[in-house]
Amino acid sequence: MNNRFLAYKQMPTYGKPPYQQYEEKEQYYPMEYKKLLQVPVIVGFGDTQELVVKESIISPPSPPVFRIVKVDTEVIITNTQLVPRIMHQEKKCDGKWWAKVIIDGFIDKNVLYKTIEDFTCDSVNGPVFQFTTRFPFATFVEVEAKEPIKETDSVEILKAFVEGSKEELLDPNPVPMGAPEWAVTYNRLLEKLIVRIDLKVTRMEHVPVTIEEHKKECKPY
Repeated sequence: MNNRFLAYKQMPTYGKPPYQQYEEKEQYYPMEYKKLLQVPVIVGFGDTQELVVKESIISPPSPPVFRIVKVDTEVIITNTQLVPRIMHQEKKCDGKWWAKVIIDGFIDKNVLYKTIEDFTCDSVNGPVFQFTTRFPFATFVEVEAKEPIKETDSVEILKAFVEGSKEELLDPNPVPMGAPEWAVTYNRLLEKLIVRIDLKVTRMEHVPVTIEEHKKECKPY
């Protein structure tokens, strides 16, 4: 028998034909490459609380207030202005950088209240009215960061809402004759609101990332 043929017969086949052994060599292997992403990077955070006080005249033209039923509020931010701290070009002793954000906005407030139209010696009745008012406010937020804040950075409002409020009825009217002594109505409303604002400062940056894909290894026959 030919020696070359004997050598071929003695090659290890691991119990499988040669073409199946070659198919097992075709496997998937990881391949890494980099991409450059443009993403907003968070530079710092800030929050503030502002007390807003306003006195509103309800009557006239609306009927005077007997009892307040419900109060709804909504805070709208109309403008923000980022002000980096120019006087301090170096970070503070705590290792942090600071800036300020000037904020303009307004509060929409709706008051649902009872009125007195008819009465007896021990009871009153009347329709329910609503009173809606809008009043502007302005404040600022101090931003804490771990790197200097630039004027080109962006401000994003995270939360803006009324954290708490107090309504005081002022300018009482005389009690009509024959009505209960507690049937007092009021013409003006003093409103005190605590506005809470949370925000963050972001900056657009190019961030390299490593992408890993699994590609099929190709080998020549």
